[in-house]
Amino acid sequence: MPRLLALIASGTLGLGLLGIPAAGATSFDASLSPAAAFTTEGIVYGDLTNDGHPDILLPDSVGNLRVIQNTTDTADTGQLFGFAASSPTGTWQGVQITHHGSLRGGIGHDELIAHSAGSPRLSLYRTWTTGLADSTSFFLNGSTTQGAVTCLSAGGVTITCPSELGTDWSNATQILAIGSVNNETTDTPARTNLVAVIGTKLWLFSPGSNSVKLLAPTDTLLSALDWSGYDLIGPGPANGTTTCTNAAGTTTTTSQATLWTRERSTGRILAYPITRNPANTCAIDYSALADPAQGAVIGNSIAPTAYPVVGSVGDLTGDGVPDLYGQNPAGQVTVWPGAVGDATGHPGAVTGFEAPLAG
Repeated sequence: MPRLLALIASGTLGLGLLGIPAAGATSFDASLSPAAAFTTEGIVYGDLTNDGHPDILLPDSVGNLRVIQNTTDTADTGQLFGFAASSPTGTWQGVQITHHGSLRGGIGHDELIAHSAGSPRLSLYRTWTTGLADSTSFFLNGSTTQGAVTCLSAGGVTITCPSELGTDWSNATQILAIGSVNNETTDTPARTNLVAVIGTKLWLFSPGSNSVKLLAPTDTLLSALDWSGYDLIGPGPANGTTTCTNAAGTTTTTSQATLWTRERSTGRILAYPITRNPANTCAIDYSALADPAQGAVIGNSIAPTAYPVVGSVGDLTGDGVPDLYGQNPAGQVTVWPGAVGDATGHPGAVTGFEAPLAG
């Protein structure tokens, strides 16, 4: 049974949004039994409710946070997941939320990260099957006590931290959990990395060592160019696997995070793979993220006026390929399944999208 149908049956289709109805598009089937929907496939990134399926979350009209159940629903009819009062501001409207794994580590499902515009702290919410639990707010150094951080270039060289970075999240306009830049497997929970637009620059934040030090106090400047015109999207490892052999002859195969964006001026969906550099002992290679305009085009015409919210929570359809989702101004959600364009030369890399699934 396709996972997307199972998500609808179990009421757990989760955080993300996109799409337009198309002739002949496959409809959701809400008649399937919840018992038939549950499967166990190791760690499922994107899953907040711990039922084995990724979750799309949206605020409703009174500021509660809800899980969207199918493409004919709006946020007001989805499953209640978090009351408005649990938000950092007293309402989930206008609060940025993101999830892909956990910063605390050893967690078999996602935890929610939230940020309200201008706030000096991020909030990490523990999650349960029925919704949100307690939260911890933390500064740029990953702790509850504000402190200095050090900065690196994308090549790992220590640099002077730009003034707009500061030591808190006040200048962050977008924050995204993207998963592990090292390697993401389904049998061992991997701590997530964060990327953020601070000022106009793109930054990477690595997970810390424990539940008190949620982030490492060393931050990486991925790009000094202007990312303010791009919506960050986190599909997980959407570039397939990377096999790298270093000069000593050691070969590693990893499944690393990928960044997607929606270019607001054109509606294009762009992909930026994180890979490894064989010329540098197979160190993590962030070079694809140097220039936001140089991402590989994998989708078109997703205009912000038609789809104010776009995103991904990974594989919604059960085929092992990350998908794209979007929300229209009426609050309805449609999913475009990811398509793999080069199964032989680069297995698992998403290079486009199939016809949208519509209600």
